[in-house]
Amino acid sequence: MADCELCTRARPLLFPIKAPVHNLSYPEGAYKGVCDICLEHLEKGWQERFGAKTEEKK
Repeated sequence: MADCELCTRARPLLFPIKAPVHNLSYPEGAYKGVCDICLEHLEKGWQERFGAKTEEKK
């Protein structure tokens, strides 16, 4: 079990997301763990703010 970085709930599975961290130890950012519920809310907020994410075909 691990704690979500946003809601602090203890969940058995967390998803890593890259977050900006403003210090010299991690100049390119660090990975934070978020639960599935928070991940859905983050995706919904992203779509409301920036529109649906389209993936390029390779």
